[in-house]
Amino acid sequence: MFDTACNDQFDPTQSGAITNLDAQFGINDKNSDVVKASSCSLTLDADPWAVDKTSSATANTNASTDDLTGEEAGAAQGFNAGGNVIQGGDTTIAEKQEVANLLNNSRYNRDAISGTRTYTNAEWISRFDRGDSRGNAHDVGTIVYRENAVVNGNIGHTIGGVRDKNDYFKFTVGKAGDIQLSLTGLGGNTGLALYNSQGNLLSFSDKAGNASESVTKNLAKGDYYARVYNYNQAPWNHSQSNYSLNIERKADALESFWQNKISDKSIENAALNSIKYENHLSRGDVIGILNSSRDFGSVHTSELTDLRNFYNYAIDTTHVRDDVKVLSEKVLFGNRSNQWYTGSDSVRDTLGNLAAGTSSTDMSLLIGKHFLGTDRPAIESNDTGTYTRAGGTLFKNGVSHDDIDQGAVGTCYVLSALAGTANDKPSVINNMFKRNGDGTWTVKFTTNGDTDYVTVDRMMATAANGRYLYANDGGDGGTQNVVAANNELWAALAEKAYAQLNESNEIGQDGTNSYGGISGGWPDNATTHVTGIGAKDQKVSLLSLFGVSSSELQALVNSNKVVTVWGFDASADGAYVGATNVQSGVRSHAYSITGYNPANGRYSIRNPWDNQHLSLTHAQLCELNATIGWSNS
Repeated sequence: MFDTACNDQFDPTQSGAITNLDAQFGINDKNSDVVKASSCSLTLDADPWAVDKTSSATANTNASTDDLTGEEAGAAQGFNAGGNVIQGGDTTIAEKQEVANLLNNSRYNRDAISGTRTYTNAEWISRFDRGDSRGNAHDVGTIVYRENAVVNGNIGHTIGGVRDKNDYFKFTVGKAGDIQLSLTGLGGNTGLALYNSQGNLLSFSDKAGNASESVTKNLAKGDYYARVYNYNQAPWNHSQSNYSLNIERKADALESFWQNKISDKSIENAALNSIKYENHLSRGDVIGILNSSRDFGSVHTSELTDLRNFYNYAIDTTHVRDDVKVLSEKVLFGNRSNQWYTGSDSVRDTLGNLAAGTSSTDMSLLIGKHFLGTDRPAIESNDTGTYTRAGGTLFKNGVSHDDIDQGAVGTCYVLSALAGTANDKPSVINNMFKRNGDGTWTVKFTTNGDTDYVTVDRMMATAANGRYLYANDGGDGGTQNVVAANNELWAALAEKAYAQLNESNEIGQDGTNSYGGISGGWPDNATTHVTGIGAKDQKVSLLSLFGVSSSELQALVNSNKVVTVWGFDASADGAYVGATNVQSGVRSHAYSITGYNPANGRYSIRNPWDNQHLSLTHAQLCELNATIGWSNS
């Protein structure tokens, strides 16, 4: 697929032909030149990196530039003879800088100190100060908690026989709540009034003498006017006076509660600033709050306590969407995947769970790993490649099973599950992805009955010719360039996310953040991980007593259940199936069943290679000793 001289068709004479039918299925990648017999058994240590590797290693020194950050994206790759990524070295400076650059972006800065904005009302225009009416009122901006406006002015002076009776000030309530207007520093009797945007009086204060005035009103979001006024006629008998007008929003119950629970000022600022305008925490808000703990070189004990308290009282509530909760929990309370950081250089290095004393650099890596998708899967040892920023969009013209083309790793079991889901439950694929608006997507899976999430970015494993190494949308015969603007990304992103998910050791693979780690698996397991729906499997049989009968298979395919098929025996290789002259099948390979034609009794069976699709009868599936997998609903 990635060598122009390579024949994409399966070669049954290849020395690496698969013979162990008891192995996990999906070990065949699309490139016939890299079908490996050694991959069949998948006998790995519980942790392939747990033991020091002493075998000679090969190095790939190809590096690239991350178009998102401008930083070097890769360094040398090292592998042992068995194809496992070697542990060792330090996470590269480029990898660390990439995450730091992303977190320093303004969208994630939430700890700017709020305060008072001061204005002076002393501008005179044609004998009148410009605040004499609502039409020429001073605009003092948006009022939210901890951002008040103070106006220092004077009232009641006479110029050219005209008395300054009114000073109007427009302000915008950025978040509903109690707004307090205070008029202090009075040298004479002066009044204070509050109006809505239409000029209707809402409240006023007009005490005798030079007593301070105050108005408090619960206001909805919108524009309002404060009026400082002065009359010299009865009954007010106001006199000229200097004044100081303060407009502020009082803390609501939630803001007061959070403030009392947080001792660190940076975290407090980040938390309170994140709910300036609404009592909801976005993904960017939470990243900013986590990021605020990096300010003094390490995460102090008090900061760790504050962050975990904040999770318990704020993040783990209805104020935050589910994926942000899950990812926050991984950062703050630990996860098996936190032990390592792979990044772009495919060398897995020790990281560790968050603890008191964790360096600000490692905190950045934890945030990048879970929220920014910077901890990318290791490229397989046999594949020369690096990461490139992909062009294209998540979806084009809806979701289809034809959006999938397998690459140079044995993930047919995952891709068949995705294709089957796209065919029968396209809404699941749509809801699987959350667009984050910063070049990343959060991808949803189900593991061990729990909803889980990982974040992926646009950086894709790329061959030397600029084409995808792994899953893509096919494009022009499966040769579409990574940078092409017309790419459809969802299949590539889902496969990449599945590789990252593997590091949590929840999907029954080897527990590594690598494409090789998800080579070979079971379609029914992958169906559950993708859909969140349980799945089962059974051999096909002419009689329902011994397996899936013809009528039962028809019922499954005609429902909206996700149906996959795998386990073809050796008779599928290089030979036509039956007498119908269909394309040859591939043993130890997984497919999706996308339809049934009652006119000829044939099932449409899609190969994730985006070619060599099959059209088989139930009897032919029986001849091939096929296994059917299907979702429970």
